[in-house]
Amino acid sequence: MVIIPTEKRFDWKHSPVCLFFIVLVNILIFFFYQSGDGEKFGRAVTSYNSIGYFSTEWPVFKKYLESKNETRLLAEYNDIYQQGDYAQLSYHLLSNNDFFEYLKVNRDKTINLKQIGHWRQREAIQKEIQSMSNLAYGVRPDQLDPVTLITHQFLHGGVGHLLGNMFFLIVCGFAVEAAIGHFRFLIFYLISGIAGGLLYAIINKTSPVSLVGASGSISGVMAMYLGVFRLKKIEFFYWFFIFVGYFRAPALLLLPFYIGNELYSYFTNVDSNVAFMAHTGGFIAGSLLILVSLLLHLKVVNEDYVEEDQKIDPGQEKLARIYDHIEKFQFDAALKAVNIVIAEQGATFDLLYLRYSLLKIEKKGDYQKSLMDLFTMEKISPPQLKKIEQVWLDNPDQHQYLNEDETLKLGWRLSSLPDIRTSENLFSILYANEKKHPSLGFFARKLSVVYEGLDNKAKKNKYEKIADSLL
Repeated sequence: MVIIPTEKRFDWKHSPVCLFFIVLVNILIFFFYQSGDGEKFGRAVTSYNSIGYFSTEWPVFKKYLESKNETRLLAEYNDIYQQGDYAQLSYHLLSNNDFFEYLKVNRDKTINLKQIGHWRQREAIQKEIQSMSNLAYGVRPDQLDPVTLITHQFLHGGVGHLLGNMFFLIVCGFAVEAAIGHFRFLIFYLISGIAGGLLYAIINKTSPVSLVGASGSISGVMAMYLGVFRLKKIEFFYWFFIFVGYFRAPALLLLPFYIGNELYSYFTNVDSNVAFMAHTGGFIAGSLLILVSLLLHLKVVNEDYVEEDQKIDPGQEKLARIYDHIEKFQFDAALKAVNIVIAEQGATFDLLYLRYSLLKIEKKGDYQKSLMDLFTMEKISPPQLKKIEQVWLDNPDQHQYLNEDETLKLGWRLSSLPDIRTSENLFSILYANEKKHPSLGFFARKLSVVYEGLDNKAKKNKYEKIADSLL
Protein backbone atom coordinates (compact mmCIF):
# COMPACT_ATOMS: atom_id res chain seq x y z
CA MET A 1 0.00 0.00 0.00
CA VAL A 2 1.30 3.46 -0.94
CA ILE A 3 0.09 6.69 0.68
CA ILE A 4 1.85 9.93 -0.27
CA PRO A 5 1.01 13.50 0.79
CA THR A 6 0.25 15.57 -2.34
CA GLU A 7 -1.22 18.77 -0.94
CA LYS A 8 1.16 21.10 -2.75
CA ARG A 9 1.99 21.34 -6.44
CA PHE A 10 5.45 22.23 -7.67
CA ASP A 11 5.99 25.90 -8.49
CA TRP A 12 9.10 27.91 -9.35
CA LYS A 13 8.26 30.64 -6.81
CA HIS A 14 9.73 28.27 -4.23
CA SER A 15 12.61 26.69 -6.14
CA PRO A 16 13.86 23.59 -4.26
CA VAL A 17 17.59 24.32 -4.64
CA CYS A 18 18.74 21.84 -1.98
CA LEU A 19 16.37 19.15 -3.24
CA PHE A 20 17.81 19.39 -6.76
CA PHE A 21 21.33 19.33 -5.31
CA ILE A 22 20.64 16.17 -3.28
CA VAL A 23 19.04 14.39 -6.25
CA LEU A 24 21.94 15.36 -8.53
CA VAL A 25 24.57 14.17 -6.04
CA ASN A 26 22.77 10.82 -5.63
CA ILE A 27 22.59 10.29 -9.39
CA LEU A 28 26.24 11.28 -10.01
CA ILE A 29 27.53 9.05 -7.21
CA PHE A 30 25.53 6.08 -8.43
CA PHE A 31 26.52 6.29 -12.10
CA PHE A 32 30.10 7.56 -11.78
CA TYR A 33 31.26 5.93 -8.55
CA GLN A 34 29.11 2.91 -7.74
CA SER A 35 29.10 1.71 -11.34
CA GLY A 36 32.54 0.17 -10.75
CA ASP A 37 31.36 -2.10 -7.92
CA GLY A 38 30.36 -4.95 -10.22
CA GLU A 39 33.83 -5.16 -11.76
CA LYS A 40 35.51 -5.02 -8.35
CA PHE A 41 33.29 -7.83 -7.09
CA GLY A 42 33.94 -9.97 -10.17
CA ARG A 43 37.73 -9.55 -10.01
CA ALA A 44 37.94 -10.18 -6.28
CA VAL A 45 35.74 -13.30 -6.18
CA THR A 46 37.28 -14.78 -9.33
CA SER A 47 40.80 -14.37 -7.97
CA TYR A 48 39.77 -15.64 -4.54
CA ASN A 49 38.30 -18.86 -5.92
CA SER A 50 40.80 -19.49 -8.74
CA ILE A 51 43.78 -19.29 -6.40
CA GLY A 52 42.05 -21.64 -3.96
CA TYR A 53 41.49 -19.40 -0.96
CA PHE A 54 37.80 -20.24 -0.59
CA SER A 55 38.20 -24.01 -0.21
CA THR A 56 40.95 -23.42 2.34
CA GLU A 57 39.30 -20.65 4.35
CA TRP A 58 35.70 -21.92 4.40
CA PRO A 59 36.32 -24.45 7.25
CA VAL A 60 38.21 -21.72 9.17
CA PHE A 61 35.35 -19.27 8.63
CA LYS A 62 32.88 -21.75 10.12
CA LYS A 63 35.05 -22.16 13.22
CA TYR A 64 35.34 -18.37 13.46
CA LEU A 65 31.54 -17.98 13.42
CA GLU A 66 31.19 -20.72 16.04
CA SER A 67 33.65 -18.87 18.27
CA LYS A 68 31.46 -15.76 17.94
CA ASN A 69 28.26 -17.75 18.70
CA GLU A 70 26.84 -16.69 15.32
CA THR A 71 24.73 -19.85 15.01
CA ARG A 72 21.96 -18.25 12.92
CA LEU A 73 24.46 -16.77 10.47
CA LEU A 74 26.38 -20.04 10.27
CA ALA A 75 23.18 -21.95 9.46
CA GLU A 76 22.33 -19.43 6.74
CA TYR A 77 25.82 -19.71 5.20
CA ASN A 78 25.72 -23.51 5.37
CA ASP A 79 22.49 -23.43 3.35
CA ILE A 80 24.18 -21.25 0.72
CA TYR A 81 27.11 -23.69 0.63
CA GLN A 82 24.77 -26.66 0.15
CA GLN A 83 23.17 -24.81 -2.78
CA GLY A 84 26.60 -24.46 -4.38
CA ASP A 85 26.49 -20.66 -4.56
CA TYR A 86 30.19 -20.22 -3.75
CA ALA A 87 30.38 -16.73 -5.33
CA GLN A 88 27.79 -15.35 -2.89
CA LEU A 89 29.46 -17.16 0.01
CA SER A 90 32.85 -15.80 -1.03
CA TYR A 91 31.41 -12.29 -0.93
CA HIS A 92 30.08 -12.79 2.60
CA LEU A 93 33.41 -14.18 3.69
CA LEU A 94 35.46 -11.41 2.06
CA SER A 95 33.15 -8.64 3.28
CA ASN A 96 33.69 -9.72 6.90
CA ASN A 97 36.72 -7.62 7.80
CA ASP A 98 36.82 -9.02 11.35
CA PHE A 99 37.37 -12.47 9.90
CA PHE A 100 40.27 -11.14 7.85
CA GLU A 101 41.82 -9.67 11.02
CA TYR A 102 41.25 -13.04 12.68
CA LEU A 103 43.12 -14.70 9.80
CA LYS A 104 46.02 -12.26 10.08
CA VAL A 105 46.45 -13.09 13.75
CA ASN A 106 45.91 -16.84 13.43
CA ARG A 107 47.05 -17.63 9.89
CA ASP A 108 50.04 -19.74 10.94
CA LYS A 109 47.79 -21.86 13.17
CA THR A 110 44.81 -22.25 10.90
CA ILE A 111 45.97 -22.47 7.25
CA ASN A 112 49.08 -23.21 5.26
CA LEU A 113 49.31 -20.21 2.97
CA LYS A 114 52.36 -21.61 1.13
CA GLN A 115 50.01 -24.07 -0.58
CA ILE A 116 47.74 -21.36 -1.98
CA GLY A 117 50.02 -18.43 -2.75
CA HIS A 118 51.46 -15.50 -0.91
CA TRP A 119 49.61 -13.59 1.82
CA ARG A 120 50.18 -10.44 -0.20
CA GLN A 121 47.72 -11.69 -2.84
CA ARG A 122 45.13 -12.38 -0.16
CA GLU A 123 45.52 -8.84 1.19
CA ALA A 124 45.09 -7.37 -2.30
CA ILE A 125 41.82 -9.31 -2.78
CA GLN A 126 40.57 -8.15 0.61
CA LYS A 127 41.43 -4.55 -0.18
CA GLU A 128 39.54 -4.69 -3.48
CA ILE A 129 36.35 -6.16 -2.00
CA GLN A 130 36.44 -3.69 0.90
CA SER A 131 36.69 -0.81 -1.57
CA MET A 132 33.18 -1.57 -2.87
CA SER A 133 30.89 1.37 -2.08
CA ASN A 134 28.50 -0.45 0.25
CA LEU A 135 31.36 -1.83 2.36
CA ALA A 136 33.50 1.31 2.28
CA TYR A 137 30.76 3.89 2.93
CA GLY A 138 27.63 2.00 3.96
CA VAL A 139 26.52 1.67 7.60
CA ARG A 140 27.89 -1.63 8.96
CA PRO A 141 26.40 -2.33 12.40
CA ASP A 142 29.25 -4.68 13.38
CA GLN A 143 31.87 -2.03 12.46
CA LEU A 144 30.03 1.26 12.94
CA ASP A 145 31.88 4.29 11.60
CA PRO A 146 30.27 7.72 12.29
CA VAL A 147 31.26 8.96 8.81
CA THR A 148 29.11 6.30 7.16
CA LEU A 149 26.01 7.66 8.91
CA ILE A 150 26.27 10.50 6.36
CA THR A 151 27.77 8.73 3.35
CA HIS A 152 25.30 5.83 3.25
CA GLN A 153 22.52 8.31 2.45
CA PHE A 154 24.00 8.93 -1.01
CA LEU A 155 24.52 5.28 -2.02
CA HIS A 156 22.00 2.90 -3.58
CA GLY A 157 21.73 -0.82 -4.25
CA GLY A 158 20.56 -0.56 -7.86
CA VAL A 159 18.80 1.59 -10.45
CA GLY A 160 15.36 0.66 -9.11
CA HIS A 161 16.41 1.56 -5.57
CA LEU A 162 17.75 4.92 -6.76
CA LEU A 163 14.72 5.80 -8.91
CA GLY A 164 12.22 4.80 -6.21
CA ASN A 165 13.96 6.90 -3.55
CA MET A 166 14.39 9.93 -5.80
CA PHE A 167 10.71 9.76 -6.82
CA PHE A 168 9.48 9.91 -3.21
CA LEU A 169 12.07 12.57 -2.35
CA ILE A 170 10.96 14.85 -5.19
CA VAL A 171 7.23 14.33 -4.56
CA CYS A 172 7.52 15.23 -0.87
CA GLY A 173 10.73 17.25 -0.69
CA PHE A 174 9.88 20.39 -2.67
CA ALA A 175 6.98 21.32 -0.35
CA VAL A 176 9.04 20.70 2.80
CA GLU A 177 11.92 22.83 1.50
CA ALA A 178 9.50 25.63 0.58
CA ALA A 179 7.96 25.45 4.06
CA ILE A 180 11.11 25.33 6.23
CA GLY A 181 13.79 26.91 4.03
CA HIS A 182 16.77 25.62 2.03
CA PHE A 183 19.49 25.30 4.67
CA ARG A 184 17.18 23.89 7.38
CA PHE A 185 15.82 21.35 4.87
CA LEU A 186 19.33 20.09 4.09
CA ILE A 187 20.32 19.83 7.79
CA PHE A 188 17.06 18.13 8.82
CA TYR A 189 17.36 15.77 5.84
CA LEU A 190 20.85 14.65 6.91
CA ILE A 191 19.86 14.34 10.59
CA SER A 192 16.92 12.10 9.62
CA GLY A 193 19.28 9.90 7.61
CA ILE A 194 21.70 9.71 10.55
CA ALA A 195 18.84 8.70 12.88
CA GLY A 196 17.72 6.02 10.43
CA GLY A 197 21.24 4.63 10.17
CA LEU A 198 21.71 4.66 13.96
CA LEU A 199 18.45 2.84 14.68
CA TYR A 200 19.28 0.25 12.02
CA ALA A 201 22.75 -0.28 13.57
CA ILE A 202 21.36 -0.53 17.12
CA ILE A 203 18.69 -3.08 16.19
CA ASN A 204 21.11 -5.11 14.03
CA LYS A 205 24.26 -4.52 16.09
CA THR A 206 26.02 -7.77 15.11
CA SER A 207 24.95 -7.78 11.45
CA PRO A 208 27.65 -7.60 8.76
CA VAL A 209 25.10 -6.39 6.18
CA SER A 210 25.70 -2.81 5.07
CA LEU A 211 22.91 -0.25 4.96
CA VAL A 212 22.83 1.99 1.89
CA GLY A 213 20.17 4.33 0.58
CA ALA A 214 18.35 7.56 1.30
CA SER A 215 15.25 5.83 2.69
CA GLY A 216 15.81 7.03 6.27
CA SER A 217 16.32 10.60 5.09
CA ILE A 218 13.25 10.47 2.85
CA SER A 219 11.13 9.00 5.65
CA GLY A 220 12.21 12.02 7.68
CA VAL A 221 11.11 14.32 4.86
CA MET A 222 7.68 12.64 4.73
CA ALA A 223 7.32 13.05 8.51
CA MET A 224 8.35 16.72 8.19
CA TYR A 225 5.66 17.16 5.51
CA LEU A 226 3.05 15.98 8.01
CA GLY A 227 4.58 18.07 10.82
CA VAL A 228 4.55 21.23 8.70
CA PHE A 229 0.80 20.92 8.06
CA ARG A 230 0.05 19.51 11.52
CA LEU A 231 -3.73 19.05 11.94
CA LYS A 232 -4.64 20.83 8.70
CA LYS A 233 -6.59 18.59 6.34
CA ILE A 234 -4.40 17.88 3.32
CA GLU A 235 -4.59 15.76 0.19
CA PHE A 236 -3.10 12.25 0.08
CA PHE A 237 -2.67 9.96 -2.91
CA TYR A 238 -3.19 6.25 -2.24
CA TRP A 239 -2.63 3.07 -4.21
CA PHE A 240 -3.91 -0.20 -2.76
CA PHE A 241 -3.99 -3.14 -5.21
CA ILE A 242 -6.47 -2.00 -7.91
CA PHE A 243 -7.73 0.94 -5.85
CA VAL A 244 -6.19 4.30 -6.68
CA GLY A 245 -7.32 7.75 -5.68
CA TYR A 246 -7.08 10.72 -3.35
CA PHE A 247 -8.46 11.52 0.09
CA ARG A 248 -8.16 14.36 2.59
CA ALA A 249 -7.26 13.93 6.26
CA PRO A 250 -5.49 15.81 9.08
CA ALA A 251 -1.80 15.54 8.21
CA LEU A 252 -0.48 14.23 11.54
CA LEU A 253 -3.17 11.54 11.59
CA LEU A 254 -1.06 9.60 9.08
CA LEU A 255 2.19 9.69 11.10
CA PRO A 256 1.25 6.81 13.47
CA PHE A 257 0.17 4.84 10.40
CA TYR A 258 3.56 5.36 8.71
CA ILE A 259 5.55 4.34 11.79
CA GLY A 260 3.19 1.47 12.65
CA ASN A 261 3.40 0.12 9.11
CA GLU A 262 7.22 0.06 9.24
CA LEU A 263 7.23 -1.69 12.64
CA TYR A 264 4.63 -4.21 11.48
CA SER A 265 6.68 -4.93 8.33
CA TYR A 266 9.85 -5.32 10.40
CA PHE A 267 8.30 -8.01 12.61
CA THR A 268 6.38 -9.85 9.88
CA ASN A 269 8.73 -9.66 6.85
CA VAL A 270 11.77 -11.09 8.59
CA ASP A 271 13.44 -12.22 5.35
CA SER A 272 13.02 -8.87 3.58
CA ASN A 273 16.04 -6.85 2.43
CA VAL A 274 14.18 -3.60 3.20
CA ALA A 275 15.65 -1.65 6.14
CA PHE A 276 12.35 -1.03 7.94
CA MET A 277 14.06 0.22 11.10
CA ALA A 278 16.00 2.83 9.10
CA HIS A 279 12.64 4.08 7.80
CA THR A 280 11.26 4.12 11.34
CA GLY A 281 14.27 6.07 12.62
CA GLY A 282 13.83 8.62 9.84
CA PHE A 283 10.11 9.07 10.55
CA ILE A 284 10.74 9.58 14.27
CA ALA A 285 13.63 12.02 13.68
CA GLY A 286 11.77 14.08 11.07
CA SER A 287 8.68 14.48 13.23
CA LEU A 288 10.75 15.33 16.35
CA LEU A 289 12.79 17.96 14.48
CA ILE A 290 9.64 19.84 13.47
CA LEU A 291 7.94 19.32 16.83
CA VAL A 292 10.91 20.55 18.92
CA SER A 293 11.40 23.55 16.63
CA LEU A 294 7.74 24.52 17.01
CA LEU A 295 7.79 24.01 20.79
CA LEU A 296 10.84 26.28 21.04
CA HIS A 297 8.82 28.90 19.13
CA LEU A 298 11.41 29.03 16.37
CA LYS A 299 10.12 30.50 13.12
CA VAL A 300 10.68 27.24 11.32
CA VAL A 301 7.60 27.03 9.13
CA ASN A 302 6.57 29.48 6.44
CA GLU A 303 2.93 29.66 7.50
CA ASP A 304 1.99 31.78 4.47
CA TYR A 305 3.10 28.96 2.19
CA VAL A 306 1.30 26.34 4.28
CA GLU A 307 -1.97 28.28 4.25
CA GLU A 308 -1.71 29.26 0.61
CA ASP A 309 -4.59 27.74 -1.34
CA GLN A 310 -3.48 25.39 -4.07
CA LYS A 311 -5.16 25.50 -7.44
CA ILE A 312 -6.59 22.08 -8.11
CA ASP A 313 -6.51 20.74 -11.65
CA PRO A 314 -10.20 20.16 -12.57
CA GLY A 315 -9.25 17.12 -14.64
CA GLN A 316 -7.41 15.54 -11.74
CA GLU A 317 -10.35 16.29 -9.45
CA LYS A 318 -12.72 14.49 -11.81
CA LEU A 319 -10.37 11.49 -12.04
CA ALA A 320 -10.20 11.40 -8.25
CA ARG A 321 -14.02 11.17 -8.12
CA ILE A 322 -13.95 8.31 -10.64
CA TYR A 323 -11.46 6.33 -8.57
CA ASP A 324 -13.46 7.11 -5.45
CA HIS A 325 -16.48 5.44 -7.07
CA ILE A 326 -14.34 2.43 -8.02
CA GLU A 327 -13.00 2.15 -4.47
CA LYS A 328 -16.59 1.97 -3.21
CA PHE A 329 -17.50 -0.61 -5.93
CA GLN A 330 -19.88 1.93 -7.49
CA PHE A 331 -18.98 0.84 -11.02
CA ASP A 332 -22.05 2.30 -12.75
CA ALA A 333 -21.37 5.71 -11.20
CA ALA A 334 -17.69 5.44 -12.18
CA LEU A 335 -18.64 4.58 -15.77
CA LYS A 336 -21.02 7.52 -15.97
CA ALA A 337 -18.29 9.82 -14.65
CA VAL A 338 -15.79 8.49 -17.22
CA ASN A 339 -18.22 9.12 -20.07
CA ILE A 340 -18.78 12.69 -18.85
CA VAL A 341 -15.02 13.38 -18.74
CA ILE A 342 -14.58 11.92 -22.26
CA ALA A 343 -17.41 14.12 -23.56
CA GLU A 344 -15.97 17.24 -21.91
CA GLN A 345 -12.23 16.74 -22.42
CA GLY A 346 -11.98 14.31 -25.32
CA ALA A 347 -10.91 10.68 -25.48
CA THR A 348 -7.45 9.80 -24.19
CA PHE A 349 -6.05 6.29 -24.06
CA ASP A 350 -6.22 6.17 -20.26
CA LEU A 351 -9.88 7.21 -20.24
CA LEU A 352 -10.83 4.76 -23.01
CA TYR A 353 -8.97 1.93 -21.28
CA LEU A 354 -10.63 2.78 -17.97
CA ARG A 355 -14.05 2.75 -19.65
CA TYR A 356 -13.28 -0.62 -21.24
CA SER A 357 -12.16 -2.05 -17.86
CA LEU A 358 -15.40 -0.92 -16.21
CA LEU A 359 -17.60 -2.29 -18.99
CA LYS A 360 -15.66 -5.57 -18.95
CA ILE A 361 -16.98 -6.35 -15.46
CA GLU A 362 -20.43 -7.18 -16.86
CA LYS A 363 -19.86 -6.80 -20.62
CA LYS A 364 -22.97 -4.70 -21.08
CA GLY A 365 -24.04 -1.54 -22.84
CA ASP A 366 -21.29 -0.03 -24.95
CA TYR A 367 -18.75 -2.81 -24.37
CA GLN A 368 -18.31 -3.50 -28.09
CA LYS A 369 -17.95 0.21 -28.85
CA SER A 370 -15.34 0.60 -26.08
CA LEU A 371 -13.31 -2.15 -27.75
CA MET A 372 -13.56 -0.61 -31.19
CA ASP A 373 -12.50 2.78 -29.82
CA LEU A 374 -9.37 1.20 -28.36
CA PHE A 375 -8.56 -0.87 -31.46
CA THR A 376 -8.84 2.13 -33.77
CA MET A 377 -7.08 4.70 -31.59
CA GLU A 378 -4.20 6.55 -33.25
CA LYS A 379 -0.95 7.97 -31.81
CA ILE A 380 -0.36 5.60 -28.92
CA SER A 381 2.83 4.70 -27.08
CA PRO A 382 4.43 1.19 -27.12
CA PRO A 383 3.18 0.36 -23.57
CA GLN A 384 -0.33 1.42 -24.58
CA LEU A 385 -0.09 -0.64 -27.76
CA LYS A 386 0.90 -3.66 -25.65
CA LYS A 387 -2.28 -3.18 -23.60
CA ILE A 388 -4.35 -3.00 -26.79
CA GLU A 389 -2.78 -6.26 -27.95
CA GLN A 390 -3.85 -7.91 -24.70
CA VAL A 391 -7.38 -6.53 -25.10
CA TRP A 392 -7.50 -8.08 -28.58
CA LEU A 393 -6.31 -11.45 -27.25
CA ASP A 394 -8.83 -11.34 -24.37
CA ASN A 395 -11.81 -10.75 -26.70
CA PRO A 396 -11.70 -13.22 -29.64
CA ASP A 397 -15.51 -13.08 -29.97
CA GLN A 398 -15.30 -9.37 -30.84
CA HIS A 399 -12.80 -9.66 -33.73
CA GLN A 400 -15.57 -10.00 -36.32
CA TYR A 401 -16.79 -6.45 -35.67
CA LEU A 402 -13.55 -4.86 -36.94
CA ASN A 403 -13.71 -4.11 -40.68
CA GLU A 404 -10.83 -4.85 -43.07
CA ASP A 405 -9.35 -1.34 -42.96
CA GLU A 406 -9.39 -1.30 -39.16
CA THR A 407 -7.94 -4.82 -38.93
CA LEU A 408 -5.08 -3.91 -41.29
CA LYS A 409 -4.27 -0.70 -39.38
CA LEU A 410 -4.25 -2.55 -36.06
CA GLY A 411 -2.05 -5.33 -37.44
CA TRP A 412 0.35 -2.77 -38.93
CA ARG A 413 0.70 -0.99 -35.57
CA LEU A 414 1.15 -4.24 -33.64
CA SER A 415 4.05 -5.19 -35.94
CA SER A 416 6.16 -2.62 -34.06
CA LEU A 417 6.01 -4.69 -30.84
CA PRO A 418 8.90 -7.02 -29.94
CA ASP A 419 6.61 -10.05 -30.34
CA ILE A 420 4.75 -9.78 -33.64
CA ARG A 421 2.74 -13.00 -33.50
CA THR A 422 -0.54 -11.11 -32.98
CA SER A 423 0.26 -8.89 -35.94
CA GLU A 424 0.95 -12.00 -38.00
CA ASN A 425 -2.41 -13.50 -36.95
CA LEU A 426 -4.19 -10.37 -38.11
CA PHE A 427 -2.41 -10.67 -41.45
CA SER A 428 -3.58 -14.29 -41.73
CA ILE A 429 -7.19 -13.22 -41.11
CA LEU A 430 -6.99 -10.71 -43.96
CA TYR A 431 -5.04 -13.04 -46.27
CA ALA A 432 -7.72 -15.75 -45.86
CA ASN A 433 -10.32 -13.48 -47.49
CA GLU A 434 -11.06 -14.30 -51.09
CA LYS A 435 -10.89 -10.63 -52.04
CA LYS A 436 -7.57 -9.26 -50.80
CA HIS A 437 -7.30 -5.79 -49.30
CA PRO A 438 -5.49 -3.40 -51.70
CA SER A 439 -2.84 -2.61 -49.05
CA LEU A 440 -2.28 -6.19 -47.88
CA GLY A 441 0.89 -6.44 -49.98
CA PHE A 442 2.42 -3.52 -48.11
CA PHE A 443 1.52 -5.23 -44.82
CA ALA A 444 3.29 -8.38 -46.05
CA ARG A 445 6.34 -6.29 -46.99
CA LYS A 446 6.31 -4.76 -43.52
CA LEU A 447 6.33 -8.22 -41.88
CA SER A 448 9.14 -9.31 -44.19
CA VAL A 449 11.27 -6.36 -43.08
CA VAL A 450 10.52 -7.04 -39.40
CA TYR A 451 11.52 -10.69 -39.70
CA GLU A 452 14.68 -9.71 -41.55
CA GLY A 453 15.58 -7.58 -38.52
CA LEU A 454 14.85 -10.58 -36.28
CA ASP A 455 17.19 -12.68 -38.45
CA ASN A 456 14.36 -15.11 -39.32
CA LYS A 457 15.13 -15.84 -42.98
CA ALA A 458 12.30 -18.34 -43.48
CA LYS A 459 9.58 -15.91 -42.37
CA LYS A 460 11.29 -13.04 -44.18
CA ASN A 461 11.26 -14.98 -47.48
CA LYS A 462 7.67 -16.15 -46.90
CA TYR A 463 6.26 -12.65 -46.54
CA GLU A 464 8.50 -11.27 -49.29
CA LYS A 465 6.99 -13.77 -51.75
CA ILE A 466 3.46 -12.90 -50.61
CA ALA A 467 4.21 -9.20 -51.01
CA ASP A 468 5.58 -9.76 -54.54
CA SER A 469 2.45 -11.68 -55.49
CA LEU A 470 0.12 -8.98 -54.16
CA LEU A 471 1.88 -5.84 -55.37
